[in-house]
Amino acid sequence: MNNDIYDIVGVGVGPFNLSLACMTEPLADMRCIFFDKKSNFDWHSGIMLEWSTLQIPFIADLVTFADPTSQFSFLNYLKSQGLLYQYYIRENFFILRSEYNDYCQWAIARLNNVHFDNHVEKISYDEKSKIYTVETRSSQNVCTQVKARHIVLGTGTSPVLPDFCRSFKGDIHFSADYLAHKQDYKDKKSITIVGSGQSGAEVYYDLLTEIDLHQYQLNWITRSERFIAMDLGKLTLELTSPDYTNHFYNLPAQKRDEIIHKQAPLYKGINLTLINDIYDLLYIKSKKLGVSTRLITNTQLNQVIRKDELFTLYCTKQDVEKDFTLESEIVILSLGYEYKIPECLHPIAHLLNWDNKERLLPNKDYTLNNDKNIYAQNIGLYTHGISAPDLGMGCYRNSIIINQILNREVYPVEHKICFQEFLPE
Repeated sequence: MNNDIYDIVGVGVGPFNLSLACMTEPLADMRCIFFDKKSNFDWHSGIMLEWSTLQIPFIADLVTFADPTSQFSFLNYLKSQGLLYQYYIRENFFILRSEYNDYCQWAIARLNNVHFDNHVEKISYDEKSKIYTVETRSSQNVCTQVKARHIVLGTGTSPVLPDFCRSFKGDIHFSADYLAHKQDYKDKKSITIVGSGQSGAEVYYDLLTEIDLHQYQLNWITRSERFIAMDLGKLTLELTSPDYTNHFYNLPAQKRDEIIHKQAPLYKGINLTLINDIYDLLYIKSKKLGVSTRLITNTQLNQVIRKDELFTLYCTKQDVEKDFTLESEIVILSLGYEYKIPECLHPIAHLLNWDNKERLLPNKDYTLNNDKNIYAQNIGLYTHGISAPDLGMGCYRNSIIINQILNREVYPVEHKICFQEFLPE
């Protein structure tokens, strides 16, 4: 690292900031550097079941929506690995999750400005020069300091842990860490999954495949009124478009919160194919003796206690307002993810924009401050709608960031692609 001033320092290297690194790599007039505290890129490996796929087609890779000719495209990855014809014959547009992880690692190997094992500890800002100073520390206690005109936050989310479960942290598991514990589950008498998003469904299906071999009691409970399928209808998918993102942003804040709550099934639901696979597997397993599994919807988890290595879950069946309990040796939470403000932002928190719910408040251009020089990835479900966490919109957001910083159109940005109207004139 030198003492030059970078145009961008990226904090966190998930798919969104990795996309930004790939999109800025060919730009001679933009100097960028990216840091991540992990030892290497390893995206959701804890739930990387060998058959699991992304919920978006391969075209929503790191670069294609911005530049289909980029060397960092998924198709170029396949070609370089000798896999293009196999992928073609497979006739499935959805990338295996493990394959996507390999693809991202392949892209990182072609970049020289992405640095892992560098935890960003502090960001400070000189309001006079409008320059940020970013301080990092490695696991070997090596400290680095770099300066930049812009910051792009790409820190990820963390699994939701209810307050009444915090005393059991480490004993209660997350679906995000499922594979790390899977072997231990085989000897247990009872397992309960709480939450019915895609990850919870994948864990339930995987455990159900071996339920007759290991004879555990398998429970799956959810607060939702049913096991909701993700709506992947084509007109519904237009809600992850530039058109709808702009429309959503222009709505009043209270209206946005109301809408995003109603739209939960659009980004929190279960792939319909997996729901049907679960039912078919339940039908098969029901023919065997000793198989015991319970699926209970409309159920609120209120409290958890633990005694003698056994959890008791205190629940309410909401539609009939009936309290009941479940006992389970293992509890796996799959309650979604939440964004936590990185500690490195604390020194500049007073410069950032916040809403009346103490949430970071991105501007329309994804900046977080009035100087418009700190950007956010994967923040703003409540400002930009369901496109905020969507991998398919990463290139769109990064195109806006790059074009704005360089004050020229590097990547054309689409503004109207939908057949439907969101604000009739």
